[in-house]
Amino acid sequence: MKNRIKLLLTFTISLLMVNCSGKPNISKTPKVWTPSVPPAPLQTQTNLPHQPEESRPSLGTPISIQEPKPIVQRVTNVEPAKKIPLPTIEQVAKHGVSYLSKKFKLPSKIKESSGLIKLDNRLWTLNDSGGESVLYQIDEGTGRIVKTLKIKNAYNRDWEDIAYDDTYVYIGDFGNNRGNRKDLKIYKIPRASLRTQKSVRAETIHFSYSDQKDFKSRLRKNNYDCEAMIAHHGKLYLFSKNWQNQKTRLYELSTKIGRHNAKYIATFNIDGMVTGATINKELNILLLTTYSSLLNVKVWAFTNFKGRNFFSGNAKRLNFKSSLQGQVEGITFIGNYKAYLSSEAFKKYIFSFDAMLYGLDFSREFE
Repeated sequence: MKNRIKLLLTFTISLLMVNCSGKPNISKTPKVWTPSVPPAPLQTQTNLPHQPEESRPSLGTPISIQEPKPIVQRVTNVEPAKKIPLPTIEQVAKHGVSYLSKKFKLPSKIKESSGLIKLDNRLWTLNDSGGESVLYQIDEGTGRIVKTLKIKNAYNRDWEDIAYDDTYVYIGDFGNNRGNRKDLKIYKIPRASLRTQKSVRAETIHFSYSDQKDFKSRLRKNNYDCEAMIAHHGKLYLFSKNWQNQKTRLYELSTKIGRHNAKYIATFNIDGMVTGATINKELNILLLTTYSSLLNVKVWAFTNFKGRNFFSGNAKRLNFKSSLQGQVEGITFIGNYKAYLSSEAFKKYIFSFDAMLYGLDFSREFE
């Protein structure tokens, strides 16, 4: 009996040990349903080099997934580029004065200097009607002729002014004392030819005035004479010499060869007859020379103008310290507020003047 009891206790103890050594029973958490959330869109790094489309194989895009848009950073601290305004020229209206000085008498071959330019540090001029079809380079110190350039296919009917731009030099054959010319022209030659050649062939710009309807001959009693020209911003600008009303009209003309109309722009009451023009392109100052019936010479300065209308800004007649008489017909800038003037030889009645080169300093009329 004792053996049976002992055997039963041994079996019971073994069974209890097996149950205690088994894995614990862990209760499972019930499942909770949540909606599916698409993955966050990928951000495109703008600092990585761009890979061309051709080098990436196109595998298609699932309809339910949109292409991620690149992140574009806006630069807000960069100001837009600004146009540099042209300088505003201040005028000394009451106390300003300009100074004229004689440089030298021009050579006998240049008795009728009617146009003047300083180009590439060289001074050039030309003769009026009846002269040779030649440009003359003169020494600024002595006045002697240094070089000549012949325009082979041109005729000097009435050459009155000379101008230049970055590429060409323009010779104005537009003198029109009677107001009846229908063959007005401007000869166009390469600028480089003044440095390298002794003769050159010219191209020709033919033109007429857009507002001229009457071509009746009126010697020195018409308003369609012209002796002044500049080249500016790809165009030519002409200033009329009005014998009748002492005003000047401004015209714009193409620089291309062929036949053109000189387009009327504006009129200015200049109280004289305009004989020459020059422009300082850095400061935007236009100078016009005039003389009266008594050969009193005046120079007008036009500043702060808008666009192509040189009469739209300020106009000032320079106040000469000493008066000047003569037939001044050429003018050219040689510095910001300095210019040369050239005159023709003139002898009539009690008047007698040599062909001269003058220096003009008008810096004290401007700040």
